[in-house]
Amino acid sequence: MRTHIQFQPKGKKVTIRKGENLLQAGLKNRVYIKSRCGGKGSCTACKIQILSDNPLVSLPTTQEMRMLGEENVAKGYRLACQTRVYGEVEVLIPEETWKTKVKNQLEETNEEIEGN
Repeated sequence: MRTHIQFQPKGKKVTIRKGENLLQAGLKNRVYIKSRCGGKGSCTACKIQILSDNPLVSLPTTQEMRMLGEENVAKGYRLACQTRVYGEVEVLIPEETWKTKVKNQLEETNEEIEGN
């Protein structure tokens, strides 16, 4: 069985297998989601926000509650590596994730130019 995720702010819609976590889904579909702990839920680098009302996703794990706090989870924040998707959902990848990716790419480009 398959379902869809729409990643914001880019508006990219992807098809995934039901039960796949958001981090895996993003990586497989070339959607950058920062991750430091390799999907173990021991950091907050892959924090995303669920935008959908009544999303069909897994319940927050104990690890998520500890890392994000009850208030943030109530606002729809989740760890992409811990959140499994079972139905259509729209998620927001925070702006700082995109800024970090662009900054890293610019730094790599500058290093290549200076190295020539």
